[in-house]
Amino acid sequence: MSPLITLQCHAEIAIANHNLLVKQRGDEVSFSYSGLSNDPISSRYTLFSLDGYIEPDALLYGDGFQMGCQTLGTLSNLRSIGNYPDNSSLLRVYSSADPQRFYNHLLICDSLGYTLIGFTSCHRFAGFFEISKRPGGHRITAYIDGEESSPRDWSTYELESVVILKSADFNEVYQQYVEHIHRHHPPRESQSLPPPTGWSSLQSQSEGFDSELLLKNLAIQYQQHSQLDYVLIDQGYQAVLGDWCEGIQPFVEKLREIVEPIKQAGKKPALWLTPFTVAPGSALFIEHPDWLVHDEQGAPLRADKVTWAGLDGKPCYVLDMTHEEVQDHLYELIACLSQELGIELFKLDGMYWGAMKGQRRDDGITSIEAYRIGLGVINQAANGAHLLLSRAPLWPSLGLADGMRVTDDVIRDTRQFEQNALATFLRSWQNGKLWHIDPDRLVLTSLPNQGCERRFYDFHRTVLLASGGVLFSGDPLDDMTPFAVDSIKRLIIRHVDSQQSASFSSMTLQHATLELTPTNDLHCLFNYHQTARDLVLTANHPVDWYDFWTGEKLNSITTQAFEVTLESGLSARAIVTVE
Repeated sequence: MSPLITLQCHAEIAIANHNLLVKQRGDEVSFSYSGLSNDPISSRYTLFSLDGYIEPDALLYGDGFQMGCQTLGTLSNLRSIGNYPDNSSLLRVYSSADPQRFYNHLLICDSLGYTLIGFTSCHRFAGFFEISKRPGGHRITAYIDGEESSPRDWSTYELESVVILKSADFNEVYQQYVEHIHRHHPPRESQSLPPPTGWSSLQSQSEGFDSELLLKNLAIQYQQHSQLDYVLIDQGYQAVLGDWCEGIQPFVEKLREIVEPIKQAGKKPALWLTPFTVAPGSALFIEHPDWLVHDEQGAPLRADKVTWAGLDGKPCYVLDMTHEEVQDHLYELIACLSQELGIELFKLDGMYWGAMKGQRRDDGITSIEAYRIGLGVINQAANGAHLLLSRAPLWPSLGLADGMRVTDDVIRDTRQFEQNALATFLRSWQNGKLWHIDPDRLVLTSLPNQGCERRFYDFHRTVLLASGGVLFSGDPLDDMTPFAVDSIKRLIIRHVDSQQSASFSSMTLQHATLELTPTNDLHCLFNYHQTARDLVLTANHPVDWYDFWTGEKLNSITTQAFEVTLESGLSARAIVTVE
């Protein structure tokens, strides 16, 4: 019979087997391996199970291994939020034939409140949960992905930690979860600082990268958008992934022609990189095949053999971060860019591939450990530069990232606006606590090949208003509409007043509130293709009510309650109180 442990919240968990040593601290349990066998630890290694009953109408939310996957809905009607589910034919984190997985944490909202079951650490193994039926109810099982590694090859027998929390309050349960995570992954100093704001060259230019166009936009940014601090040299400038032009020093010198004008204009230079991926035609691939993750036959492992081919859809290879020469190479690259060139923010893309499974030089180091080693090297070399991660494995990045993309790429499209809104709001509790969330670019001006109606841009800007976090404009500054220009100015004011995300009261994600200043409260209201509806907003005492975007006063006399109408379809309102 499996040993039972009763947690402080009265949840009773059944420990999977006698090879697990368990330490309990309130509602948290930490696991280590104590078995004598050296049998490989499977990719679906059970830690414990929790029996109970999930109501048919209970709303479930589960995170994904990487940013492009989240799951939301009832047990009988779960839907994926994001374009890249973990069990899709592209990513293949696990098979589509396997049971639905909820990585990192699982949140259940039922008639009694909220129950959160979550991994509070991710040092060596990815953790996930599955739900199965049992007589009279359901069973939630917690697993780690042991990657078929052998315990005697490990440097430590410690596994990971899990917490079970219960609360009647949506925000309180996440606040408790953050406190538990911080015990294992302390918050970074950057979380006490404002998140970065700036302009990105990507999607501001219709085709490829144009340095002259970037410098033209820089001049406008200097003149008209003084509070957008960073200029991000985004994807498109590179020659071959892995080589970064023709070697580190030539790469730095070529970029200097763009970076120096940015610094002379008083802006902070930022740079897009994919630090872990290598193109098959690159010099690095040809000269250093031993630097790459290998297959079981000892040949460099092409990514599309086990997962997604690469960011551009072309097969890539992955650097083995357990290799000391690879660590030295990566350190030199980042150090040159940060210390010699003065890059103050790195947008590190394609991070997912750094945790790709395969054969590495050092046995006993999991893909998660190898990823964290690589990200640790970048941190050491970055000289305090802000590290903004994209397409990243989420929990493996804990404690090692300043910012985290939490949505798929934004495009000027109603479906993507809605999907990115849900993806952002479901992770907004992480903002300023685990990292600054990045809801991707603010795009409010149509391009010749991409655009939508004004009311959908209004929805999009209100999403970024509610989310806080990183703010980068992705519009061409030399061709912005007055609507876009005014929106940026108002969003910057919001970021100056408060860097926090607005808080939703429930998982419906329809009404978020934020104390902007001691005398101003912000209400952000959202309709996701529902019918038109009226909502009553309340304050602690009589106040005036204004439209945030237009500045229009909406009431004639001060009042403690105010009724607002939301249009049908995809729509949003932003209302601010004034005492």
